[in-house]
Amino acid sequence: MITIEMLPAAHGDALWVEWPGSGTDVHRMLIDGGPGTVYRAVFDKVKALPEGSRHLDVLVVTHVDADHIEGVVRLLLDRPALGLAIDDVWFNGWPQISEETDLLGPAQGEMVEAMIDRQQLSWNAAFGLAQPGEPPHALCLPDTGDLPTAELPGGARATLLSPGRAELDKLMGEWGTTVRGLGMTPGNADEALAMLATRKNLRGLAHDLLGGERPDTSIPNGSSIAFLLEHDGHRLLLTGDSHGDVLGRGLDRLMAQHGGDTVTVDALKVPHHGSAANNTDGLLDRLDTRRFLVSTNGAIFKHPDRTAVDRMITAGSRGAGTAEIVFNYRSPTTEPWADAALQQERRYTAVYPATSAVGTTVEV
Repeated sequence: MITIEMLPAAHGDALWVEWPGSGTDVHRMLIDGGPGTVYRAVFDKVKALPEGSRHLDVLVVTHVDADHIEGVVRLLLDRPALGLAIDDVWFNGWPQISEETDLLGPAQGEMVEAMIDRQQLSWNAAFGLAQPGEPPHALCLPDTGDLPTAELPGGARATLLSPGRAELDKLMGEWGTTVRGLGMTPGNADEALAMLATRKNLRGLAHDLLGGERPDTSIPNGSSIAFLLEHDGHRLLLTGDSHGDVLGRGLDRLMAQHGGDTVTVDALKVPHHGSAANNTDGLLDRLDTRRFLVSTNGAIFKHPDRTAVDRMITAGSRGAGTAEIVFNYRSPTTEPWADAALQQERRYTAVYPATSAVGTTVEV
């Protein structure tokens, strides 16, 4: 069994994933930290763990958009005071994206990279892409051959589906423009930490312990780390803000590797908060699933798109099935699918949290 909790991360993602190990052991993964303004949800989740048991097997930073990475910046600042152990961080930063080209890194990415380095955290180690003594390699798909996999504690496995090398290469322009425009040098930890010290909106909370229809062309979104998480026969597809076509290519390779015309998953955390530009028919046609997880309160970008949710309902109700759309907020942009008559007519169910402060937990 895999449990995923979509924390109340406003318009962003902060996904708390757990699966059982031997005996009473529980393994944990945090995927993104949401925007900095709602970091409290992540902080409280970690703080609620018993002291001495604050532990993540993996921290995943899917990409460098603020609504995914700012909470990670704040969590890493708080990590020593929280006593939070992190076995491995999955993140494509300056050392990874510059493996083959002279790419540069954006501001929050530089901050995360600097703290990973200064706190001596394991970095991109689980997939075994680097040889002993080498710097951490990028998490990206090889041009040919099998997809990279990571064997995780407790018998879980992750199979990488995005990004490819081309998507990391496309970061060049935005990464360089952002960092140099701020007067920073790519890969300079001192400069990154000095800038972080001036950003009051990204400070930690550890002191509390003392008391449209066009394809998505966003380059950071296209570089999202996406992977299939499996445990004891259960499968969860985690997508960040991946482009539909990029993720589709990864799924095609997975089908070629293991056979089949579709990839069966127990739940899909839909890419880019339910944007129609990412949740395309081409992507959903490659999947056999009835459960769709939507992480957003609709602020700023008004996600999810009606067209995208309609596609999910159509895909999930194929044959005699009933689609299930799970939201972590009940808001003006998610409310339209609460109508009982519409649910009966379209053969779907909509799941909402009890309050906007708790998010939604799903067993997969």
